[in-house]
Amino acid sequence: MLATFLIAGLVASILSNIVLLLPWPSWRLRPAGAWPWSRRLLLALIGTAAADVVTYGVLRGLGVTHRNLYAALLALTVMSLLWLPATRRWNARGHVCWSSTIFLFVAYLAFMLQWTFTAGMPAASEAGGMALWVLEVFAAVLGCAYLWELCDALASEHWRRRVARGAPAVVPGGELPFVSLHVPAHNEPPEMVIATLSALRELDYPRYEVVAIDDNTDDEQLWRPIEAWCRDNGVKFAHLDDWPGYKSGALNYALANLTDPAADLIGVVDADYHMDPDFLRRCAPLFAEASVGFIQAPQDYRDWQHASYYRRLYYSYSYFFAVSQPSRNERDGAIFAGTMGLIRRRALEDVGGWDEWCITEDAELSLRLLRAGWSGLHVDKSFGYGVMPLTFEALKGQRFRWCFGGIQILRMHWRSLVSGFGDGRNRLSLGQRWAYLSGALQWYGDFLALLFFFFLLGGAINIASGGGLLFRKLSGFLIATIGLLVGIGIVRAVALLRRRTGAAWRDAIGAFLIWQSTSLITARASVQALFAKQAEFLRTPKTTEEAKLLDAVKGNWGETLLMLAGLGGIAAAMTHPRGYAGPLTAGLLLWPTIAYGTALVNSVAAQRAALPADLRARRRTEFLRSSPTRRLSLAAGGLFGAGAVAIAVLALLSPGHRPVAPPSVIGPAQGHRATPPASAPASTKPPASSGPSAQPTTSSARASRSPSASASSSSPATTTPTATATATVTPTATPTTTASSTP
Repeated sequence: MLATFLIAGLVASILSNIVLLLPWPSWRLRPAGAWPWSRRLLLALIGTAAADVVTYGVLRGLGVTHRNLYAALLALTVMSLLWLPATRRWNARGHVCWSSTIFLFVAYLAFMLQWTFTAGMPAASEAGGMALWVLEVFAAVLGCAYLWELCDALASEHWRRRVARGAPAVVPGGELPFVSLHVPAHNEPPEMVIATLSALRELDYPRYEVVAIDDNTDDEQLWRPIEAWCRDNGVKFAHLDDWPGYKSGALNYALANLTDPAADLIGVVDADYHMDPDFLRRCAPLFAEASVGFIQAPQDYRDWQHASYYRRLYYSYSYFFAVSQPSRNERDGAIFAGTMGLIRRRALEDVGGWDEWCITEDAELSLRLLRAGWSGLHVDKSFGYGVMPLTFEALKGQRFRWCFGGIQILRMHWRSLVSGFGDGRNRLSLGQRWAYLSGALQWYGDFLALLFFFFLLGGAINIASGGGLLFRKLSGFLIATIGLLVGIGIVRAVALLRRRTGAAWRDAIGAFLIWQSTSLITARASVQALFAKQAEFLRTPKTTEEAKLLDAVKGNWGETLLMLAGLGGIAAAMTHPRGYAGPLTAGLLLWPTIAYGTALVNSVAAQRAALPADLRARRRTEFLRSSPTRRLSLAAGGLFGAGAVAIAVLALLSPGHRPVAPPSVIGPAQGHRATPPASAPASTKPPASSGPSAQPTTSSARASRSPSASASSSSPATTTPTATATATVTPTATPTTTASSTP
C-alpha cells in the first residue's frame, strides 16, 4: 500500500506543481471576507477532486488493486482537508500543490523506511540506509520551508499584514518621532561616504539627526576627509581605533555616546546608500502602533543595469525581499536586515542593545525583539539604493558572513525556537519560531548538496569499475522519475524568481546559477560555524581591471576542483551508457558541475563588467573591506570533511555477499509480493549495468532518495524528492540564500 501512496503522491505533486507554475489570468477579486474565503474553500475542494481523478486514471492504468487505489485516493483527500485551515489565504492551485507535495514527502519517507528494514540488507548497509534516511528527513524539512514560501508568493490572495508603501497618510510634524540615523563605515572611499551623508541631510523630515561612525579604518587618509566634512556640516562623527565587536560594537558606541537623548527611533544606513527623501516620512509613522519594535524596508541597489553579471546578481538579491520577507511578515517573523530599517530605541535598550558576538547582529536583534514581545513590519517599497559586492570573491565573503552569522544565531537561540512556549520570557509564536528555525536550517542545504555531489562521484567511479554494487537498490520506476523531478524543481525556482522580480528568463537562470556557484563557501561556513565561536572571514583578493582566467581560478580553486571532479565523474559514468545507471548519474552530475564551473565565469564577468568611474575605483579596493583571516583557508577542510563523510556512508552502503532486491514500487502496488532474488555464489562478480533491463549500479541512487530540495537562506532551493541533487542556495542557494539566507 505504501508503494501505491508513493505513486499517487508523485502523480499529484508533479501535476499540481505544473499547474501552479503555469501563467493564469488574474481577476480583481475581493480577497477578504466570508464570500472570498468560501470561494477559495470551494475551489480547493474542486482542485483536490481534479487531482484525485487524474491520480485515479494513472493508478488504474498501472493495474493497481482496487483496495490500494481507493486507499491512496482517500489518503490524498484527507491530507488536503487537513491543510485547509493553514492555507485558507491561498488559491486552489497553491493549496493542492502544498498538500500533495507534503503527501509525497510522507509517503516517500515511510516507503523507504519500510524497505530499509525489510530488504534483507547486511547490518552495515542497514545502518547506512538509516543514516541516509535521517538526512532525507532533514532535506524534507528544508523542502517544506522553501515550498511554503513558493506557495505563499504565488498563491496568496489575502495578505493580512502587508505594508505596501509605508504610512498611508501624512502625520503632523509635531507628532513625528525623533530619529537618529547611524552610518557605520569601514575602509570606505571617503567620497562615497560623504555622498551618503549629504543625501541623508536632504531628507524630507523635520526631526532627525545623522551620526557617522568610522569603525577601525586603519588608513587615516580614508577617514580624515569624512571627519572634516562632518565638522563643516553639523554631522556627529567618531573614529574608533582598535574597537572590538565588529559592526555591532561601533553601533553600541554610537547608541551610548553619540545619540541625542530625545531620539525615539534608531536607523541604520550603510555607508554606500542613497536614500529617497521620503524614507522617514513614510516609515517613521508606522511606529504609532505601540507594539511595533522595528520596521524593515528592502535593501535595494543601484548601477546594476550596466552589465549582465550585475543585473543577474541584482535579481538574486531581490528574491529575499520579494518572496521570503513578505511570507515571513505574515507570521510576524520578518527579519531586521540592518540598513534601511528603523528600531524603537526603548525596545533596543530593553533587550540589551546590539550583541557583539554575532556577525549578523541585525537578524539576531530582531529575534530578541520578537522574543521579548515586540512586533516587526516589512515594508514592500524600496527607499534606498546601495552598492552590491563588485567582485564575485567579495560576494562569496558576504555569503560566508551571512551563513556563519545565521548558524551563530541558531547555536545561541535554539532553545527559544524549540522550547519554552508561552513561558512569559519567551513570547515567540509558533509561526515566528518556524520562520527563524527554518531560515537558519536552510543554510545547510548547500552542505547536503555537497554531500550528494560526492555520492554521485562515488557512483560514477563504481560504474566505471563495473562494480554494480550500490545503485542497484533503486528500481527502474523510481530512477525514471529522478530526472523529471529535478527538472521541475529547477524550473520552479527559476519561474518563481522571474515572476516575483520581473527578470527575463535568461537573467532568472543566471541569478539562480549565482546562488548555486556560491554553494561551496556557504557549505564551509555552515560547518565551521558549528564549532567556531568567531568567524574567520574570507579575504577578498586584490583585483585589476584586466581580469584573467588564472586569477579567477586562484580565487575559486575549490569550485574549480569540484568542476573538474564533476567532469571526470560524467565521463566515468558514460563509460557504460546503456541502462539506467550511467546516463542518470551523468545527468545528475551535470547541474552541480555547471554550477561550480559558473564560479569562474562569474569571477571574470564581475571584473570585466562596465561600471561608472566611482564604482570602478571601489571595485579595485574591495579587498580592503574584508576582515583579517588566517593565511590558510579552511575551505579545504570543509571540502575534505564532506568527502570523508560521503566515503564513510558509501562504505556503510556497500552490500555483503548476498544480493539485495531493489525497492519495487509497481509490483506491490499491483498486489504482487516482492521476492528477493536467490543468493548468488560469493565468488560471482556482480554484473555491470549494460542493458535496458539491467539494474542501476551507481551509489548515488540510495543518496538521491531525498524527498525535498534544500538550499541557501540567501538563496531558494528546488523542492523535489531528489532534493539533495539540486540543493544550493539562498539567497542561496540559493540567492540565496538565503536565509536564513538573509542580508
